Amino acid sequence: MAELHVVSALRAKRAEISAYVHDLEKKVATWRARLAHIDASIKIFSPETDPEAIPPRRTYRRSGYFRKGEFARLCLDELRKANGTPITTAQIVTSILEGKGMPNDPALFASVNERALVYLRQQRKRGAVSKTGTSRDAQWVLQGKP
Repeated sequence: MAELHVVSALRAKRAEISAYVHDLEKKVATWRARLAHIDASIKIFSPETDPEAIPPRRTYRRSGYFRKGEFARLCLDELRKANGTPITTAQIVTSILEGKGMPNDPALFASVNERALVYLRQQRKRGAVSKTGTSRDAQWVLQGKP
């Protein structure tokens, strides 16, 4: 026989997720209606324009942990502190989290680590940093004057 407390907890969780999905579906319907109105307006002013051909713009969600530009500055500060010695992304992230007094949470570390990798890859394309090694062994160093 199934454990009643397990089944009860699963039913409650399913009801919670189902309500969340229902709410999101209502929001999607509202946004689709708004999009249809804008598409119709485009057709009025420019009949030859195909609204479906307009690519969606990427949305950015700002982190609640860092102010605008703060994360980039902190990454570069850690690379400057290394004085030309290559350091790993994990070392950069650990220093940033400790410096901000953030909790030692694996999920938070993974999130910030991914953000650091994205930032460092962008800087590598610009020539501001260079990378040695691959995957988890990758190390980063600041190019030019520290």
